Amino acid sequence: MGHLLAAELLKTRKRWLPYGLFAVMVVGVTLLMWPGGYVDWAVNDDPTYRQTALRTFTLPWSIPALLDAGQFWGAILVGVLAGSVVATEHNWGTVKQALIRGQSRTQFLAIKLGILTFISAVSLLAALGIGVVFSVIGTALADRPITLDVPGGPSPVEVALMVLRAGFCVIPYGLLAFSLAVIGRSTAIGSAGVLVYVIGEAILLAVFAGIGGTMADSRSLFIGHNVNALIAANRIGSGDYNSLAFRENPDPSELPDATIAALVIVAYCLLFLGLTLYWFRRRDIRS
Repeated sequence: MGHLLAAELLKTRKRWLPYGLFAVMVVGVTLLMWPGGYVDWAVNDDPTYRQTALRTFTLPWSIPALLDAGQFWGAILVGVLAGSVVATEHNWGTVKQALIRGQSRTQFLAIKLGILTFISAVSLLAALGIGVVFSVIGTALADRPITLDVPGGPSPVEVALMVLRAGFCVIPYGLLAFSLAVIGRSTAIGSAGVLVYVIGEAILLAVFAGIGGTMADSRSLFIGHNVNALIAANRIGSGDYNSLAFRENPDPSELPDATIAALVIVAYCLLFLGLTLYWFRRRDIRS
């Protein structure tokens, strides 16, 4: 098993896509911290807008801002990576070769998922680390104290929980792309499918919220609404911040309980995994 994981890791590392997606994440972090944060704070005269911009790039408020944007776009980028890695195996005809050599279908999928999880986690954490470094620099330039000790501020343990929440909220979208790519045997279906779903879901949730009533209540059935509940648990105080996420900043008072939201997300993850395994085990694999 160990040599199979090592071979899969080497194969994935040789692709250009993981590095390209990481570069996109770094660009996003840079835009959020500097043009979206420091520059907005420095050039605007409106006190309310300056306060929002200040909370975007200064510690500790920059942490939820980074995690909010990172979860949204990270879900899409992880989905693109998952779709590409899985579909390429079918395009190259290497799936059948792996199975002929004695690898079970369940083991094949498990190794793919394990390596994708590892690479995605390393990439997202590295991008977050760059964002935190930018935030420390920006906080110093704004002549603000570099500390977590603010009203309602998180402890180091709570910061770790915030990161875990955001990472957990990437998983269902990555599994959705993985499932679509396995079933469709196409990079376009896996990658474009998760992109359309994430952005389309955000629009739909906003429309349902505007309609109100039963439509607003039905949002609890969607992945995104439950993801918002966990992301909202990362907020520090009641102030706002800028975000590159294509959604309103989550308000905890309008969202499900975080524990229930986590269970709904787990249910979706199990559904995607079950469908993927069922379909892959029953399919005839061609060369």
